[in-house]
Amino acid sequence: MRIRGCFRILLPGMICAAVWAQSPAPQNPLDGLTAEEYWAVYDVLQAAGHLDEKTHFAGIGLHEPPKDQVLGWAPGKAFSREADVTLVREGESFEALVDISGRKLESWKKVEGAHAATYEGEMKDLAELVMKDPRVVEALKKRGITDLKTVECVAVPAGYIGLPEQNGRRMFWGGCSSAHGVNRSWGREIGGLFVLVDGGTKKVLRVSDFGAVPVPSASNDYPYENDTGRPGTTPITVSQPLGPSFHIANGEITWQGWHFRVRLDPRAGPIVNQVKFDDGGRLRSILYEGSVSELFVPYMDPEETWASGHVFLDAGEFSSAIGGLIQPLKPETDCPSNAKYLSGIFFTSKGAPLIRPQLACLFERAGGNVAWRHREEAGIAGRPSRSLVLRTSATIGNYDYLFDWVFEQDGSIRVAVGATGIIEVKSVASRTAAEHADPPAGSHMEPPSEYGHLVAENLSGVNHDHFFSFRLDLDVDGPNNSLMIDRMVPEKLPAASPRKSIWALRMSTAQTEQQGILDIHLDRPAMWRIANPNVQGPLGYPTSYEIMPEATGISLLSPEDWPQRRAAFSAHQLWITPYRPNEFYAGGRFPTGSKGDDGLAAWTKADRPIENTDIVAWYTLGFHHVPRAEDWPVMPTMWHEFVIRPYDFFPKNPAL
Repeated sequence: MRIRGCFRILLPGMICAAVWAQSPAPQNPLDGLTAEEYWAVYDVLQAAGHLDEKTHFAGIGLHEPPKDQVLGWAPGKAFSREADVTLVREGESFEALVDISGRKLESWKKVEGAHAATYEGEMKDLAELVMKDPRVVEALKKRGITDLKTVECVAVPAGYIGLPEQNGRRMFWGGCSSAHGVNRSWGREIGGLFVLVDGGTKKVLRVSDFGAVPVPSASNDYPYENDTGRPGTTPITVSQPLGPSFHIANGEITWQGWHFRVRLDPRAGPIVNQVKFDDGGRLRSILYEGSVSELFVPYMDPEETWASGHVFLDAGEFSSAIGGLIQPLKPETDCPSNAKYLSGIFFTSKGAPLIRPQLACLFERAGGNVAWRHREEAGIAGRPSRSLVLRTSATIGNYDYLFDWVFEQDGSIRVAVGATGIIEVKSVASRTAAEHADPPAGSHMEPPSEYGHLVAENLSGVNHDHFFSFRLDLDVDGPNNSLMIDRMVPEKLPAASPRKSIWALRMSTAQTEQQGILDIHLDRPAMWRIANPNVQGPLGYPTSYEIMPEATGISLLSPEDWPQRRAAFSAHQLWITPYRPNEFYAGGRFPTGSKGDDGLAAWTKADRPIENTDIVAWYTLGFHHVPRAEDWPVMPTMWHEFVIRPYDFFPKNPAL
C-alpha cells in the first residue's frame, strides 16, 4: 500500500498524533477543513450507513457559510461548519452535505447525468485491467512486444464526446507506452491503440487497433538530481536578515497595507479570500474570494486515440486522484530561499485526512524593477518595486503549472500561470519535417496543415490549448457592484482641425449577464471595471477595480463540439454572474460525463440582472500551444498573466 504523510492507508482509524498537532480549530468561517473535521465527515457518513468497502471519497471540501454571515462575523464569535462530499460506489456517484458542527447528515442524493471526479487508486486499478486484457496483449504481440514487465498502461476519465459506449457509464480511456531502456516512459507511446474501460463494472469494453507505429527512440532524459547551476553560473543570494516584511497572525496575512487570507482547497487549490487594503487606517474591501475555477486542455489530433481521449477538465476530473490539485513545492527550485511555507490538509479516497506539507510558499520579491520614478534637474526621485508572491504548483499528469497571486505596492493584484513539465507527444513514422505530413491521402485538409509538430525523431508534439477560468468575487468597497465597460471609440474631427481623428472614452454599465459576456478586440478596445456605484472617490467617480488582460486566447472549437459544450467558459474572456453560493465551478460541479448542462454557459442563459448587486467576474486566461523542438524533453516555463488594478479607488498613487 502507498504511504501518505505519517499514516498508512489501510484502516480509516489509523493516524499519527502529528496530524492532530497540526490541525488547530478553524479560526475563520472560510478556513480549510481540519483533520478533526475530516474525521467528523467520515463518522457522520459511516453512522448513516453510506460507507462500505466499495465506497470511495472523490471530493471533500468546505461548504462555505452564507456570505452575509461571513461578512457579519467578528473574531470571537461562533460559526457553523459544513462540508460538501462526493463519493463513488460501483460506478455511481453521490453527493452529500454534512453538518460538521452538529455532526449530522443534511442531505444525500445520487448524481444524475454526470459523475464525480476520479478518486485515488481508481486509474491505477483500471490501468491494470487494460494491461491484462487479451486484446491488448495480442495487439502488443503484433508489435513485437511480449515482455510486459516494461509496458505501462493508463486509464483516465473520458469526458463525454458522444461515443456509443458512453451513455450512463463511468467511462475511462486507455493506452500503453514502453519504458524499456529509458528512465521514464514519456514519449514512448505504443501508437495506434485505443481502449475504453467501464469504471463501474471494471470491464474493458473496446480495444481498437489502428495499426502499429514505431516506438520512438529519441532521448527523453533530463537532469533529475539537484543541480547547482550551469557551468559559469555564480551564486545569487536572497537574504532578509531582519526577516520578512509580511506577518501572519490567526491565519491573516498582512503586508504593505494588504490584508488577506488563504485557503488551500483540494479541488480549487489556493483560494485567496477577504482581501482588503488599509487606506489610511480604513480597511477597504476589494476581493471577497479569488480562485482557479477550472482548467481545460483539449488536444487537436483527429485520430480517435487522441480526439476522444485527450480532452481534460483537470480540476474537476483529476484533482482527487492526485491528492489534491496542488502538490508540495521544492525549496530553492519552486520558491527562493527567503520563502515561508504553508501546509494543508486534504483527504484520501477512504476519507482520512491527508497532510500535505509545503503546499504554498509566500515570499517577497524585489526583481530590479522600478515602482515609480521621475527625473528633474535636481535629481532622480523614485523607489524600487517590491512584491509579495503567493505561489502554488500543480502536476497533473505530464504538465506542471505554477499559480502566482502577486500583491503589488500600487494596490494591484497580478495573477500569473506558468506552464512547464512534459508536453504530450504522439508516436509517428516520420523522422524529419519533410516526412511529417499529418493529413493522410484524401483528407479534407490539405498540407501544410499540421495537427502537431516534430519535437524529435518519431515524436510529434500535438497541438493543444490551455484555458484557466478564474473566479473573482470582487467586492469593491462592498458587495454591491456593477460592470462598467469603457470603450475607446474613434472620432473624426472637423475639417478645420489640423488633426483628422482622435479617440474618446464612452462608458456604459452592463445590465444583465448577456451584456457581461465580453471578448478582447484589438480594433475595438475597452476597459472592464468592477465598480461600486454607491461609493465615490474624492473626485466624484465611483470606486472601481479594472480586470486588465494581457496576452490571452479563446477556444477555436465549434460550439457544438462536445468538449466545447463541457468547457464553454473558454469561448469568452469575461463572464459576469450574480453571486450564487452554488455557482463555484465554471465547468460545473461534475464535469466528468457532463453534457454541458451546468456551468457558466448554462447559468448565463437566464440573463439575470448584474447591475448594482453582488456580482462575480469569471476571467478566462488561455493560450494556444504549438509545440517546438525546444519544448522537449522538458518545456521551459511559459508565463501568462492578467492584472486586477485599482481605478479611482485611491485618491493618489498608493505606492508613494
